[in-house]
Amino acid sequence: MTEPSGSSIQSVLNALRILEHVGAHQPVGVSQLAREVDLPKTSVQRALRTLADAGWLRPAGGDLTRWELTSRMLGIALTAFGEFSLRDHVEAAMHELRARTGETIHLVTLDDDSGLVIHRLDSLQSVRAYVQVGTRSPLHATASGQAILAFLPEARAKEIVSGTLPAFTDHTVTDSAAVLDRLTTVRERGYAVNVAEWRPEVASISAPILSRDGTAVAAMTISIPLSRYREDLVATYGGWAAELTRALGPVSPERR
Repeated sequence: MTEPSGSSIQSVLNALRILEHVGAHQPVGVSQLAREVDLPKTSVQRALRTLADAGWLRPAGGDLTRWELTSRMLGIALTAFGEFSLRDHVEAAMHELRARTGETIHLVTLDDDSGLVIHRLDSLQSVRAYVQVGTRSPLHATASGQAILAFLPEARAKEIVSGTLPAFTDHTVTDSAAVLDRLTTVRERGYAVNVAEWRPEVASISAPILSRDGTAVAAMTISIPLSRYREDLVATYGGWAAELTRALGPVSPERR
């Protein structure tokens, strides 16, 4: 077998660097990529086309000047780290929660200091909430994030919400102390509520999925268009979500 040349190896390394940068900054333009990886635009464009042909990247919205990851990367990551086991474990509960509420149900796992949407069951209604699988979400500004934060070790939760918290809408709570205060209520009732804090037209209700040591590893979330959200539904929907996640039992390390 012929050994790969030094130039071939370097091309592979360049392509991997470009793939990483797209993942970190998507959708991202060719000029920005060229600056950040310190390569000529022609080399970046060639690598992008190769990665697109292999199914790893795609033009964002059909615009060949801006690029984003495909779901192929997510599929390999989920398989490698066992998230498909978690998804399968929660699938029946998600179907039940969708049947009861008629709304979109998301499964969000903890990924470092963010949430990661790993599964979704769409509402069958014509107007529905939607977050693409593979989307990273801010823990402080989402119901899933608050449900997870409330059941992390206190020091870890404080670490995640320390510093400057970004605002996504006029309703986002960005004060760290205020975010931590809200977690007490989440722990008491077993679910978290978010009304247009991350996305302006969406409300959500979420219950944590716990490990054997009682810490949160994920959350099951009801996502509701703001036009259908009603305060009088919160306790019922939140109670259902908490009931179904408790019924799952603690998640084993293998499923995590």
